[in-house]
Amino acid sequence: MANFNTHFMVASGVSAVVSGTLLSMEVVSPEQAVYAFGLGTLGGLLPDVDSAHSTSIKVGFNVLSLLMTIMLIFVKSSTYSLVEMFIVAGLVFVGIRYALLDIFRKISKHRGMFHSIPVAFIWGILVAILMQYFFGLNSLVSWVYGFMITTGYFVHLILDESYSVDLRNKRIKKSFGTALKLGKFKKTSDKFHTAIIYAMIPLLMTIAPDTSLIENALFSHDAWLTFKDVLIPYDGKWFLH
Repeated sequence: MANFNTHFMVASGVSAVVSGTLLSMEVVSPEQAVYAFGLGTLGGLLPDVDSAHSTSIKVGFNVLSLLMTIMLIFVKSSTYSLVEMFIVAGLVFVGIRYALLDIFRKISKHRGMFHSIPVAFIWGILVAILMQYFFGLNSLVSWVYGFMITTGYFVHLILDESYSVDLRNKRIKKSFGTALKLGKFKKTSDKFHTAIIYAMIPLLMTIAPDTSLIENALFSHDAWLTFKDVLIPYDGKWFLH
């Protein structure tokens, strides 16, 4: 599997490209692009939350705690007093950094279902729900943040899977297939857990933000034309604008 530095650097690089592209397409504002970058980088660390002693879990939850606390301050600053903000921000930080981290360590198993494709989508949906209902963001921005988490998550899974192939010795390691997987099916309990995770996706989508705005912004014909315009100089003049 890839080490922490590789996961962090590649996830941050991909997140920078994706968030920068979204900014160029005017899907997000500069401030939102910064948050998108942070969430994408965080997504690249999240699959290792099932490892009790990894660097990723410590850094990942530190980043998650800080991001959620900062976003709360920006969103609720006009609603709460300074004392209320201090109390709520402190509770959010401590709750995520320590309580939520402890729960993950107790219920998860390394290279279990957390290292899987459906969980990547679940994280994205959960973030989108959190952003709309807790932070009061619109559906487009909420889904952009969810999209970034899932993108970073996939970067992590793909890296771990690619490290399972030893090109130098032309062999496949035993870890191959344990990262980028659709589920676990060996034991009855594995099948049960896999079924629960897949069932969570449509259930979460019933309360998730509306997807029409994100579909138009990223996956429509107009979105493709906008992407082509920002991909290369539309007037053919390179570096001479």
